[in-house]
Amino acid sequence: MKAIYIILITLLFVSATKKQTDSEQLIYKGTFVEVYVEKAIYHAPNYQNFLMKYTIKNKSNKIIGIDLSDYWKVFYPNQWGIYKKPYREVIDERQINPDKKVDKAALISKFKNNNLTFIQPNETLEYYRNWNGSGEKVALTNKDEYLIISIDGQLLLTDGNETEHITLIEAKENERVIVLNFPITNKNIPENAFVINKK
Repeated sequence: MKAIYIILITLLFVSATKKQTDSEQLIYKGTFVEVYVEKAIYHAPNYQNFLMKYTIKNKSNKIIGIDLSDYWKVFYPNQWGIYKKPYREVIDERQINPDKKVDKAALISKFKNNNLTFIQPNETLEYYRNWNGSGEKVALTNKDEYLIISIDGQLLLTDGNETEHITLIEAKENERVIVLNFPITNKNIPENAFVINKK
Protein backbone atom coordinates (compact mmCIF):
# COMPACT_ATOMS: atom_id res chain seq x y z
CA MET A 1 0.00 0.00 0.00
CA LYS A 2 2.85 2.36 0.88
CA ALA A 3 4.53 1.64 -2.45
CA ILE A 4 1.34 2.49 -4.36
CA TYR A 5 1.01 5.73 -2.40
CA ILE A 6 4.58 6.73 -3.30
CA ILE A 7 3.95 5.95 -6.97
CA LEU A 8 0.78 8.09 -6.97
CA ILE A 9 2.61 11.02 -5.36
CA THR A 10 5.41 10.68 -7.93
CA LEU A 11 2.92 10.67 -10.81
CA LEU A 12 1.17 13.74 -9.44
CA PHE A 13 4.51 15.54 -9.13
CA VAL A 14 5.56 14.63 -12.68
CA SER A 15 2.15 15.71 -13.99
CA ALA A 16 2.33 19.05 -12.17
CA THR A 17 5.88 19.61 -13.39
CA LYS A 18 4.92 18.83 -16.99
CA LYS A 19 1.90 21.11 -16.81
CA GLN A 20 4.08 23.96 -15.62
CA THR A 21 6.64 23.26 -18.35
CA ASP A 22 3.94 23.12 -21.04
CA SER A 23 2.71 26.56 -20.01
CA GLU A 24 6.10 28.17 -20.64
CA GLN A 25 8.58 28.15 -23.47
CA LEU A 26 12.34 28.51 -23.16
CA ILE A 27 13.40 31.11 -25.70
CA TYR A 28 16.99 31.73 -24.59
CA LYS A 29 19.63 29.84 -22.64
CA GLY A 30 22.82 31.78 -21.99
CA THR A 31 25.80 31.84 -19.67
CA PHE A 32 24.03 33.57 -16.79
CA VAL A 33 20.32 33.15 -17.38
CA GLU A 34 17.48 31.30 -19.03
CA VAL A 35 14.50 33.25 -20.38
CA TYR A 36 10.98 31.82 -20.59
CA VAL A 37 7.74 33.15 -22.08
CA GLU A 38 4.39 32.08 -20.70
CA LYS A 39 1.97 30.76 -23.29
CA ALA A 40 -0.81 33.13 -22.29
CA ILE A 41 -2.24 36.52 -23.21
CA TYR A 42 -2.30 39.08 -20.41
CA HIS A 43 -4.52 42.14 -20.05
CA ALA A 44 -4.49 45.25 -17.88
CA PRO A 45 -6.94 48.17 -17.63
CA ASN A 46 -4.35 50.78 -18.62
CA TYR A 47 -3.25 48.99 -21.81
CA GLN A 48 -5.14 48.81 -25.09
CA ASN A 49 -2.77 46.09 -26.30
CA PHE A 50 -2.09 42.68 -24.81
CA LEU A 51 0.91 41.91 -22.62
CA MET A 52 3.14 38.87 -22.26
CA LYS A 53 4.95 37.50 -19.24
CA TYR A 54 8.70 36.86 -19.28
CA THR A 55 10.58 34.93 -16.63
CA ILE A 56 14.34 35.32 -16.28
CA LYS A 57 16.01 32.59 -14.24
CA ASN A 58 19.47 33.20 -12.82
CA LYS A 59 21.15 29.83 -13.28
CA SER A 60 24.51 31.02 -11.93
CA ASN A 61 25.84 31.10 -8.38
CA LYS A 62 26.28 34.88 -8.49
CA ILE A 63 23.95 37.88 -8.28
CA ILE A 64 23.06 39.00 -11.80
CA GLY A 65 22.12 42.56 -12.71
CA ILE A 66 19.90 43.21 -15.76
CA ASP A 67 19.34 46.55 -17.44
CA LEU A 68 15.57 46.83 -17.90
CA SER A 69 15.51 50.61 -18.22
CA ASP A 70 14.93 50.72 -22.00
CA TYR A 71 11.52 49.74 -23.41
CA TRP A 72 13.13 48.43 -26.61
CA LYS A 73 16.12 46.68 -25.05
CA VAL A 74 14.20 43.82 -23.47
CA PHE A 75 12.47 40.77 -24.92
CA TYR A 76 9.01 41.68 -26.22
CA PRO A 77 6.22 40.46 -28.54
CA ASN A 78 7.15 41.66 -32.03
CA GLN A 79 4.47 40.33 -34.36
CA TRP A 80 1.35 38.20 -34.12
CA GLY A 81 -1.04 36.53 -36.52
CA ILE A 82 -3.61 33.77 -36.99
CA TYR A 83 -2.38 30.75 -38.96
CA LYS A 84 -3.90 27.52 -40.26
CA LYS A 85 -0.76 25.56 -39.35
CA PRO A 86 1.31 25.66 -36.12
CA TYR A 87 4.12 27.51 -37.89
CA ARG A 88 4.61 30.51 -40.15
CA GLU A 89 4.71 29.47 -43.80
CA VAL A 90 5.46 33.04 -44.89
CA ILE A 91 7.56 35.30 -42.66
CA ASP A 92 7.17 39.03 -43.32
CA GLU A 93 8.44 40.23 -39.96
CA ARG A 94 10.79 43.12 -39.37
CA GLN A 95 13.21 42.89 -36.44
CA ILE A 96 15.07 45.74 -34.77
CA ASN A 97 18.80 45.24 -35.09
CA PRO A 98 20.34 44.85 -31.62
CA ASP A 99 23.27 46.95 -30.42
CA LYS A 100 26.47 46.02 -32.24
CA LYS A 101 28.63 47.31 -29.43
CA VAL A 102 27.93 47.26 -25.72
CA ASP A 103 29.53 49.65 -23.26
CA LYS A 104 30.65 46.96 -20.84
CA ALA A 105 32.29 49.43 -18.45
CA ALA A 106 29.07 51.45 -18.17
CA LEU A 107 27.04 48.28 -17.54
CA ILE A 108 29.41 47.14 -14.78
CA SER A 109 29.32 50.65 -13.31
CA LYS A 110 25.49 50.44 -13.16
CA PHE A 111 25.86 47.13 -11.32
CA LYS A 112 28.20 48.60 -8.73
CA ASN A 113 25.95 51.65 -8.27
CA ASN A 114 22.81 49.49 -7.84
CA ASN A 115 21.24 50.90 -11.00
CA LEU A 116 20.21 47.52 -12.42
CA THR A 117 17.48 45.02 -11.62
CA PHE A 118 19.04 42.20 -9.62
CA ILE A 119 18.33 38.47 -9.47
CA GLN A 120 19.75 36.33 -6.70
CA PRO A 121 21.45 33.01 -7.57
CA ASN A 122 18.99 30.32 -8.70
CA GLU A 123 16.05 32.70 -8.39
CA THR A 124 13.77 34.25 -11.01
CA LEU A 125 12.49 37.66 -12.07
CA GLU A 126 9.17 38.14 -13.85
CA TYR A 127 8.27 41.11 -16.02
CA TYR A 128 5.44 42.00 -18.38
CA ARG A 129 5.81 43.80 -21.68
CA ASN A 130 3.01 44.93 -23.99
CA TRP A 131 2.71 44.47 -27.73
CA ASN A 132 3.32 47.86 -29.29
CA GLY A 133 0.35 47.85 -31.66
CA SER A 134 -2.76 49.89 -32.33
CA GLY A 135 -5.25 48.21 -30.05
CA GLU A 136 -6.11 45.24 -32.26
CA LYS A 137 -7.92 42.51 -30.36
CA VAL A 138 -6.14 39.18 -30.13
CA ALA A 139 -8.74 36.45 -30.47
CA LEU A 140 -8.73 32.87 -31.66
CA THR A 141 -12.23 31.54 -32.38
CA ASN A 142 -11.46 28.61 -34.67
CA LYS A 143 -10.15 25.49 -32.90
CA ASP A 144 -8.34 24.48 -36.12
CA GLU A 145 -6.23 27.66 -36.22
CA TYR A 146 -3.25 28.92 -34.22
CA LEU A 147 -2.20 32.22 -32.76
CA ILE A 148 1.54 32.68 -33.34
CA ILE A 149 3.50 35.44 -31.62
CA SER A 150 7.14 36.12 -32.43
CA ILE A 151 9.50 37.36 -29.73
CA ASP A 152 12.26 39.85 -30.43
CA GLY A 153 14.65 42.09 -28.51
CA GLN A 154 17.80 41.97 -26.45
CA LEU A 155 18.96 41.93 -22.83
CA LEU A 156 22.09 43.33 -21.20
CA LEU A 157 23.29 41.70 -18.01
CA THR A 158 26.35 41.37 -15.79
CA ASP A 159 27.60 39.73 -12.62
CA GLY A 160 29.72 42.80 -11.84
CA ASN A 161 32.77 41.40 -13.66
CA GLU A 162 31.65 39.73 -16.87
CA THR A 163 28.87 40.95 -19.15
CA GLU A 164 26.46 39.15 -21.44
CA HIS A 165 24.51 40.61 -24.36
CA ILE A 166 21.72 38.28 -25.42
CA THR A 167 19.67 38.75 -28.57
CA LEU A 168 17.14 36.86 -30.66
CA ILE A 169 18.21 38.23 -34.04
CA GLU A 170 19.89 34.95 -35.02
CA ALA A 171 17.57 32.59 -33.13
CA LYS A 172 15.88 29.80 -35.03
CA GLU A 173 12.24 30.34 -35.96
CA ASN A 174 10.91 27.61 -33.65
CA GLU A 175 12.90 28.99 -30.71
CA ARG A 176 11.44 32.49 -30.72
CA VAL A 177 7.84 31.98 -31.79
CA ILE A 178 5.09 31.17 -29.30
CA VAL A 179 2.33 28.97 -30.74
CA LEU A 180 -0.97 29.20 -28.90
CA ASN A 181 -3.70 26.63 -29.46
CA PHE A 182 -7.45 27.11 -29.10
CA PRO A 183 -8.67 28.09 -26.57
CA ILE A 184 -6.17 30.82 -25.72
CA THR A 185 -5.38 31.32 -22.06
CA ASN A 186 -6.32 34.89 -21.10
CA LYS A 187 -5.22 36.36 -17.76
CA ASN A 188 -5.11 39.69 -15.98
CA ILE A 189 -1.72 40.85 -14.80
CA PRO A 190 -1.42 40.56 -11.02
CA GLU A 191 -1.43 43.57 -8.74
CA ASN A 192 2.02 45.14 -8.34
CA ALA A 193 3.31 43.28 -11.41
CA PHE A 194 6.60 44.52 -12.87
CA VAL A 195 5.56 46.08 -16.21
CA ILE A 196 8.17 47.64 -18.47
CA ASN A 197 6.80 50.90 -19.87
CA LYS A 198 7.97 53.55 -22.27
CA LYS A 199 9.77 56.39 -20.54
